[in-house]
Amino acid sequence: MKKFQITLSLLSICLLSGCAKTPEEETAVLPVLAPESELSVTSSKEQVEEFEKIAGFTEFSDHECFNITPDFIAENSEFQIFKYSKWTESFLMYEGEVYSIGNCFGGYGIMSVALADLNGDGQYELYDTFSWGSGIHRSQIGYFDPAEKEMTVFDYSFFEYDTMLTVNDEGELCVNMAYPDFETYVDFTVRAEEQVGTIVFREGEITLDTDDSRAWCQTGTITDSQ
Repeated sequence: MKKFQITLSLLSICLLSGCAKTPEEETAVLPVLAPESELSVTSSKEQVEEFEKIAGFTEFSDHECFNITPDFIAENSEFQIFKYSKWTESFLMYEGEVYSIGNCFGGYGIMSVALADLNGDGQYELYDTFSWGSGIHRSQIGYFDPAEKEMTVFDYSFFEYDTMLTVNDEGELCVNMAYPDFETYVDFTVRAEEQVGTIVFREGEITLDTDDSRAWCQTGTITDSQ
């Protein structure tokens, strides 16, 4: 009888310990949603009036604004993405607030987006790539954390080419070289080429991994709503 009780106790311990997961095992609760190789962006005027009312911008009064949220973003989150057709300024609207996505001066502004729950909190973060640069063209990558309501830009710039976000066969969030095909700045297609990095959750932080020699480290964080 004692032998049976000991065996049962050991089994209970094993079952309980099996339920305990490391932080890495708890990540990626939701599947990564991103293009596999190509993203086509089509503009609309949906919710533009609401966006402009909340944003209250005056400096863009002579530039037309469009909603460029891809269907897979709109269908799986509450994120709405807006971009101005001339100056390429790009913004996120979420829960009645407007956030700047990133720099656009001398570049194309937002180029691609993806959804991923890398921190494993059960909510999708919105990931994006954007380009800018007067003289030297560069692409950067950032993400919006809905729990913190904060937009963060990774400390890397990819020089002389654009980037886009993709998902591979293993379900990883990848960064690829990309060259856009523009009809306008708010109607365009980007196609993935060589992979240059991945975005992962490691040691409690969302991190961009890259060994591309054209990626330079720089600090950049955007935290304030507009």
